[in-house]
Amino acid sequence: MSTEINYKFYLRIVLPSVLAIALFVISIFAIIIPTFEENMLERKKEMIGELTNAAWSVLDEYQLKVESGSISLNDAQKQAAGVIELMRYGSEWNDYFWIIDSHSYMVMHPFRPELNGTDLSSYEDPEGTLLFSEAVEMANNNGEGYIQYIWQWKNDTTRVGPKLTYVKAYPQWSWIIGTGVYLEDVQLEIASLKQRLLRISLLIISVIIAMLVYMLRQSLIIERKRRNAENDLKLSQQKYKSLVEASTEGTIMMMGEKIIFANIKMTEMIASPSVDLQKMKFEDIFDLEWKTVLAQLTDPNKSVNLEAKMKVEGDNLREVIISVSKVDYAGDSGYIVVAKNVTRQKKLEKGSDKLSQELQIALSLMNQPIHSFIREIITCGISATIREAAVLMTRKNHDVIFIQQNDQIIGTLNERDLKARVLASGLSDTTEVSAVMTSPVVSISDDALMYEALLLFKGKDVLHLLVNNIGDENIGMISYFDVLTMQHNSLNYMIKEIKVAENIETLRSIHGRMPVLVNALLETGDKTGNITHIITSLSDALTTRIIELTVEKLGMAPCDFAFIALGSEGRREQTLSTDQDNAIVFENVSGKLLQEAFQYFRKFGKEVNTKLNHIGFRFCKGEIMAMNPKWSQPVDIWKAYFTDWIKSSDPQSIMDSSIFFDLRCIYGNCDFVDQLLGHIHHQADNQAVFFQHLANPIIKFKSRLSMFGNIVGDKEGGESKIVDIKKIQLPIVGFSRIYALKHKLHETNTLARIGKLHSLGLINKEFYEELTLSYGVLMQLRLRFQSQSELNNLSPDNMVDIGQLTSIEVSTLKKILSVMENLQTQVSFDFKGGV
Repeated sequence: MSTEINYKFYLRIVLPSVLAIALFVISIFAIIIPTFEENMLERKKEMIGELTNAAWSVLDEYQLKVESGSISLNDAQKQAAGVIELMRYGSEWNDYFWIIDSHSYMVMHPFRPELNGTDLSSYEDPEGTLLFSEAVEMANNNGEGYIQYIWQWKNDTTRVGPKLTYVKAYPQWSWIIGTGVYLEDVQLEIASLKQRLLRISLLIISVIIAMLVYMLRQSLIIERKRRNAENDLKLSQQKYKSLVEASTEGTIMMMGEKIIFANIKMTEMIASPSVDLQKMKFEDIFDLEWKTVLAQLTDPNKSVNLEAKMKVEGDNLREVIISVSKVDYAGDSGYIVVAKNVTRQKKLEKGSDKLSQELQIALSLMNQPIHSFIREIITCGISATIREAAVLMTRKNHDVIFIQQNDQIIGTLNERDLKARVLASGLSDTTEVSAVMTSPVVSISDDALMYEALLLFKGKDVLHLLVNNIGDENIGMISYFDVLTMQHNSLNYMIKEIKVAENIETLRSIHGRMPVLVNALLETGDKTGNITHIITSLSDALTTRIIELTVEKLGMAPCDFAFIALGSEGRREQTLSTDQDNAIVFENVSGKLLQEAFQYFRKFGKEVNTKLNHIGFRFCKGEIMAMNPKWSQPVDIWKAYFTDWIKSSDPQSIMDSSIFFDLRCIYGNCDFVDQLLGHIHHQADNQAVFFQHLANPIIKFKSRLSMFGNIVGDKEGGESKIVDIKKIQLPIVGFSRIYALKHKLHETNTLARIGKLHSLGLINKEFYEELTLSYGVLMQLRLRFQSQSELNNLSPDNMVDIGQLTSIEVSTLKKILSVMENLQTQVSFDFKGGV
C-alpha cells in the first residue's frame, strides 16, 4: 500500500513540477529572450526615428527662414548641413547624422568627408548592398524607412559592422537625412541579459526543488492520516448523509474544508446535473471563503445565516441565504450548509428608489431657468486687434469676447477660435478681430430653461449664447460648459460603464439595472418614445461591446461586415421583454476568402448570440439570429432574399419575413444596410401583390371590443381579463411599415415613420395625433407592467390585466381600439384593391 501511495504522489506532484521547471526554462530562452530582443530592436528603431525627426526639424526651421525671405536657399542649406554635422548622440557621443540628395550625391557626412559631393548611386557595402540607392528609393516611394547594411564602426575607419539606418526625405530641398544604430550593441545587451536570466533561473529552480521536497513529505504525511481517519468517518457518514438527502433545500455537509456529500436539490440549484460536488470546494460553489464562514461560528450551539452568491452553470451568480450549523462527526467537527434562494425584489426596489431620485434631481435641474448661469459680457470694437481682444479676455478672466459694431453685437471670439483660426493659421496678433470672429451670434431668452439652452448649443454648434431679456436687450451670456455640468443622469454613466467593461458578467450586471432605470423614467413621466430609445441605446451599447470583446477574442474578420438588428430593436422600440432578432451581412467575396468568411462569422455569430443570451437577451425561438448560417450571408445573397420575399406570392412567407424590413445597422460597415434598403425600395416599386400581403394581417386584425363595447381579453386569469398589448400595437407597427416601404422612407422607428408620413402630407394631422398618442399609451402600459413584473421577481411579458387599469385607462384603451378600426379602413382602401 505504501508503495502505491508513493507512486501516486510522484506521478501527481513530482512529474508536473519537473515539467513546470522545464517549461519555465524553455519559456525564458524560447519566448522571453527573443521577445525582448525584438522589443529592444523596435525601441532602437523608434529612437533613431525620433532623433532623425529632430534633425529633420532643423531643415524645416531653415526652410521657414527661406520662405520668410530672411536668408537665401543656398545659405540655408549650408547652415543647416553645418548644424546637423555637429549633432551627436549615444553613450560615447559618436553617433551622427548624414545627408544625401535625391540623386545619391553625398551632401554631408561628418566622419567620411571624402564622400561629400560624390555620386554614391553605385556605392556598395562589403555584402553588395547599394545602400544609398536603396535610401533614395525608400525615400521616394515611402518618404521614410529602414535599411540594413555594413558600415564603418563609428569613427574607427579600420572596423566595420552591421548597421540599421532610418532615412527620411525632406522633399522641399530634395534631401534625405539618415542615422543608424549598430546591431552589435543590441547583441551585446542580449548576451548580458541571457547571463543574468541563467543565474536567476538556477536560483528559482533550486528554490522550487526545495519546496517540492517539502511538499512531497507533507503530502505523504497528510495522505496517511487521511486514510487512517477514513474508517472512523464511515461510521457517522450514513447518519448525516440520510439527513442531508432528506432536506428539501440545497444542502451539503463538510468535514474541514472538504465536501463529503450533497443532496440532489443542491445539484439542481447549481443547474449542472453532471457536476460532482464532492470534488469541489466551498469556494467553488459560493463567493465566500470557508474560513470567513467559520469565523462567524462563535457559538457551536447556534446556526449562522449569511448572504452569499451561488456560482451556477455558465458563470452566473444566484443570490442565496446560507445557514451553517456545526455538528459532531465521528469525534471531529463537521458542518451542514443549507442554501435558500432569495428574491431580487428588495434589491431592485432599493436601486429603483436611488435611481429614481437621481433622475428626478437631474430632470429638475435641467428644467431650471438659466438665470443663475448668466454671466456678464465683455466687448470690443470690430476694428480691435486680436492682441487687444486677448489682453482684455485675460484681464477680465473670460474665455469669450463679443464683437460690437454701432452698439450691435455682431460676433464672438473665444479661446477655441484663437487656437484654430489664429495660432494654427499663423496669423499676426495685429489682425483685426473681424477676420476671425464667429458670426452671427446665437441668442436665447432669459426665461429659457436649461435643457433648451443645451439643445441650442448642440444644434448651432456654439460654445456661448447671448442672453436677451423681454425687451430684446443684451443682459449677459451663458457658456456651454456651465450647462453641460448639469447634464448628469444615470444613462450616461451606464453607457460609459458598458464601453469600458472587460467581461460578460459586468455587462450582465449593467443589463440587470435596466428595469430600475425604466421604472424611474416612468415615475418621472418621461415620454415612452424616449424610454424605448434609451432602452435601445443601452441594448446597442451592450451589443457593440460584446462584438468588440468577440473580435478581440477571435481576431479581425476576414472582410467588411455589418451586424444588423431586426424587429423591435431594428425599430428602436425594445422593451424589457425582448428576444434577439439580428443578422450579419458581409462583403461580397469569393473563393477561399468566402469560405473563411463563412467559418469566421459562424463562430462569431454563435459567440455574440450566446453572450447576449447570457446577459439577458433571450435566444430567438424562430432562430432569426446571427448564429444561424442562413442569416449570415454576403450582400448579394441578402438582396436575393429580399427579392424573393417581395416577389413571392406566398402570404405566409411575406408575413414571416416582415421583421427583416425593419433592419438597422448596429456595428460595422453600415453602407451594406443602405445598399439593402435601396434594393428593397427598388424591388418593392409597383409590387401590388407584395403590399396586399403585407396589408392582410392589419386588415384581419380582430378587434378586442365586444358588441357591447367591452374589452375582450386574450386570456382569462381568474376574474381578470388579460390582454396582450403587443398584439394591439402590431397594426400600428404594420401600418407604419407598409406606408414607409410604399413611399421609400428610410426610417425604421414606428413614430418616426408616422411623423414622416404626416410631414409629407400622406396622413392628416388628426389621424397622425391619434396614432402617435395610441402608440405611446400602449407602450407605456407595456413598460409599466413589465417593470412591475421585474420588481416582483417575475419574468416580464406583454400581458396586461384590465382589472388593474383605472377607469380612465380602460376608456383610453377602448378609444385606441376604435382608432385601429379607422386604421384598418384606410389600409384596406389603399391596398386591398391594388396600389
